[in-house]
Order: sequence, then structure tokens, then C-alpha cells
Amino acid sequence: MNRVPRIFIAAMVSISLAASCSRNGTLPPRIVTTTDVFEDGYPAEKAIDRLARLGYEGIDMGLDYWLFEGSPFISDGYLDWGKSLRAHADKVGIPYTHAHAPGEADNDRWLSRSIEVAGVLGAGYLVVHPVFRIDGKVIEDSTEFISVNASAIRKWLSMAREKGVVLLSENILWGASKNPRIIADLVKEVGSPYFGWCFDVGHAWCSGYSPDVIKECSVAPLSVHIQDNHANGDEHLIPGDGTIDFDLFLSALEEVGYCGDCVLEAHHQSLEAPDGERDGILSRLLDVAEGLRDRMPPRKAGPTSR
Repeated sequence: MNRVPRIFIAAMVSISLAASCSRNGTLPPRIVTTTDVFEDGYPAEKAIDRLARLGYEGIDMGLDYWLFEGSPFISDGYLDWGKSLRAHADKVGIPYTHAHAPGEADNDRWLSRSIEVAGVLGAGYLVVHPVFRIDGKVIEDSTEFISVNASAIRKWLSMAREKGVVLLSENILWGASKNPRIIADLVKEVGSPYFGWCFDVGHAWCSGYSPDVIKECSVAPLSVHIQDNHANGDEHLIPGDGTIDFDLFLSALEEVGYCGDCVLEAHHQSLEAPDGERDGILSRLLDVAEGLRDRMPPRKAGPTSR
């Protein structure tokens, strides 16, 4: 019996969801994965082709994996590299929707370059880790944390606007940065349409926060990082392989009016596997993501709705 190619099935599901949502002026969340499912230096064009073939609908460019010697990201030709990747992704039909900057919000060299590359890729959202320490000392005080990070982010807002990129802070793993409520308060303090935040449900869980903590936040997240763990380390597992209650997570997204994509940062199992086993792992991740996406609120048109 002939089998229908998976990419065709994914396209038909996406078209059906899009038709349904368009009647309400919304769009279905796209299933997006980080490129960190591949090792440093894995050819970006090959990643585009492979993820498209498997049925993914968007790519989150992990620029934090492109700092090795000889990387095009750190070369003088970084913009040409970004433009060539954009052209290839457009040809294949899978957009770069998100990107992730190396370092923290005070790393001027890499943040400047990341905003430029995100802009030429067409990635409307760029995740930037907050500054979580000063002179090696972790920032614990929320007022100090917000002040330091607001100052760090404000200097990049005009560039973000020029490049068409929304900067997103993220709850991470140290001091005040662990608390999603503080990250949301930082966004409220900055008060710019070019700055929001990304809720990493895995980081929250292994830092002692419930997956529905976003209901207690002053500002709803514009993006999410979906992964799983066992509450004792940042494992970045496929959802369901850890102990996170994704029913709570999904109901909270609905309650706060989340209107972004289904962005996966569940990369460790693929990253650590032999390359010949990756398609199977990434297909299982996609299957799980389809179940999550079907229960997520619809996406509103925004900077990455192309």
C-alpha cells in the first residue's frame, strides 16, 4: 500500500486549521523547533531541508550554537549568510519565525549581530537571555534585576524596530531570572511594542514554578519554549518524557490569551543521538507537538505571520 508522505499530511492539516481560523481573523499556531536539535556547525541549509521534509512549519534559529571557529555568524559575511538562508528557507517553504541570541542582554557584540541576522532571516522574534549576574554575583533582588535589564534592553529598541524584530526576555535558571513574574514585570517596565517575553515552561518547572504560573504574571508572554524535565534539571526533553503537567500549561495559555506559536525547545534527545536516529526522534517530537498545538489558542497575525 502506498503511504501518503508526512509533509503532505502536515500541509493538509495546516491548511485545514488555517481555513478554520481565518474565519475568525486568526491563524493556527505553527509548530516551530529550535535548530539546536542539531550539533554546532550542522549545515543550516541541510537543517532547513530536513525539518521541512519532516513536516515542521517554522524554524527557531539557535544563533547561540554558531560561535565556533569558522562560523559564518562570526565572520564579516554574516549578513550575506543570513540572506542566503532566508532565500533557501523561502524556496523550501518553511520560514524562520524565531531566533535565539547568544549570551545575555548586555553582550553588545552578539546582540547587535543577532538582531541584524534575525532581521534578514525574517525571524520576527529574538529571544535574549536577561542579565542575571554582575561581576560574577547572581542578581537576587527583583528591583535591581529589572533596573539592570531595562537599561540593557532599551538601548536596542530602536535597532529592533528598524529591523522588524521583537526582542523577548526569558525566564532562565539563576537568581531573580528564575521567576516568570519578574520577567513579565520587566516587560511592563520597559513598555515597548518591540519588547516582550518568552515563557520557558521547562525552566519554570525545574526552578520550582508551576506550568500555570503565567496566570500570575502582569504581562502575557508573546512566545513559549516547550520542553519537559523531571523538576531536578534543565533536560529539554520531548513533552511527556518528564513530569510537567501540560494540561495546566495549556489551560493557562488559554486563560491569559496567548496568541503565539507552538515553539519547541526539546532538543537534547535529538542533539545527543547518532544522526541516523534523529529523524525518528524529531518525528516523535512533531507528533507530540501536533497534539499540543491542537489544544492551543489561535495565533494572531504578527511579526512572524508570513
